[in-house]
Amino acid sequence: MIQNLKDLFIYQLQNLYASENYMLTELPVMIEKAQHGSLKNALDHHLRVTKEQKERLEKVVSLINKNDSEQQVQLNKEHVCKGMNGLIEEANNTFEAGVEKDVTDRAIIAFIQKMEHYEISSYGTAIAYAHQLHMPKAAELLRETLNEEYEADDLLTALATAGFNKEAIPEDAKLIDETSSGPGTDNNEPTESSSQIHITERTINSPGGRAGTSHRSYGSGESRGH
Repeated sequence: MIQNLKDLFIYQLQNLYASENYMLTELPVMIEKAQHGSLKNALDHHLRVTKEQKERLEKVVSLINKNDSEQQVQLNKEHVCKGMNGLIEEANNTFEAGVEKDVTDRAIIAFIQKMEHYEISSYGTAIAYAHQLHMPKAAELLRETLNEEYEADDLLTALATAGFNKEAIPEDAKLIDETSSGPGTDNNEPTESSSQIHITERTINSPGGRAGTSHRSYGSGESRGH
C-alpha cells in the first residue's frame, strides 16, 4: 500500500527498475532487427548505458536504506511495469504482424522512442520526489540517467531525420566521416550522392556528440511538468 510520498517514490523506482530490465531484454532484439549500421551502433551504445542506469537505481535504493534502517527497501526483479510492458507488447505485436525490410528501422526508432519518453517522464517524476524528500544524492543519480535518456532520444531523432528514414538504404550506403575529405568534397562538406547518409560517425559513436548537447537537459533535473 502507498501511504506517503516515500512509498510513492519507492514504487516509482520499482517501475523504473523493471523498465530497465525490460530494455536490457528488448534492445538486443531490436539491434538484431535493425538494418542500418548507425542504428545498430546507437542501440548497442544505449544497451551498455542501460546496464549502468540499472545499477544507479540500485545505488538510490541503498541510499534510502542507509537513511532509514527500520524500513529496508528491496527491488523486486519480478515486478511488472504495466506502462513499459504495454509499449513492448505493442512493438512485438507489430513485428509479429510483419514489417517490410525497408521500413524496419523506422518502426524500431518509433518504438524505442516511445519507451524512452516513458522513462524520461518517470525519471523526471522520481527526481522531483527525491528533492521533496530531501535526498539530493539520490536526485543527482537519477538526474544523470535522465540526461542520458534525453541524449538517447535526441540521437534517435537525429537518425529518424537522416536519409535512411526517408528512403530505402542502398546497399553501398555509408555514413559520412566528417574527419576526412576526399574526391567530390569541399571543406569536408558532404556530396549530393544518394548513397550517403548525412549523419556522422561521431554523432553515432560518441554520447558527447549531438545528443550530448540536448536543449532539453534541465539544470534542476526535472522534466517538464514537475
